[in-house]
Amino acid sequence: MHATTKPTALVTGGSRGIGAATSRELAARGYRVAVNYFSNRAAAQEVVGLIEADGGEAFAVRADVYDPGQAAGLLERSAADGRLDVLVCNAGARFTPTPVRALAWDDFRTKVTDELASVYTLTQRALALMGHRGQGRIVYVSSAVADGPPAPGMAAHGTAKAALNTFARFVAHEAGPLGITVNVVAPGYVRTESSAGMPPEFRRRLAENTPLGRVAEPDDVARAIAMLVGEDAGFVTGEVLTVDGGHGVARR
Repeated sequence: MHATTKPTALVTGGSRGIGAATSRELAARGYRVAVNYFSNRAAAQEVVGLIEADGGEAFAVRADVYDPGQAAGLLERSAADGRLDVLVCNAGARFTPTPVRALAWDDFRTKVTDELASVYTLTQRALALMGHRGQGRIVYVSSAVADGPPAPGMAAHGTAKAALNTFARFVAHEAGPLGITVNVVAPGYVRTESSAGMPPEFRRRLAENTPLGRVAEPDDVARAIAMLVGEDAGFVTGEVLTVDGGHGVARR
């Protein structure tokens, strides 16, 4: 790993969807980006290639963020000369929408536990690295579902994301004196590979009920993340920023 004068950002789950868009956005804004992936090296290398083609700097790093040992190693391999400026925790636990009456306790527990496991060790190690330099930015990718059920079967996902939001506020309280801001981006529906199976009619209704007239793209979320890690948001911490085009306004 060569030395760099660029600030360093680590994006977990950076090979696809919101993570890929965030990796490219941060690279375009001058960050050297560690693109984390677990199984799809080709996708991660494609993101790195696109960044480099645009004149940016990035590299792919394989790690299972749910495993404490691998998560710790990921931080070490991503931080240039022990420096980490930005951590974006985007990798989240997958789930199958299931009504509570049919949801096994083990499945519910696994979803909630995995959601927190995917950020816990990374957060601890990032606080140590960033705190040593007296500055840093952490952003967690949550979901607007944490605010309430948009449809049946989302109890495990919504509860897990609500727990993540609460965890972020506690981390923000402890991280502030270290010079570190901690915030959450909570998207509504985003058109990604993982959501591609949604019926077109569902997307059409969402767009019709969204004040800005469309569903979100990964770049919409990436730009919100980039805003929170930028200097203009330097006095913003402990906040949950909903990115849904105003879809949730009518429900509040």
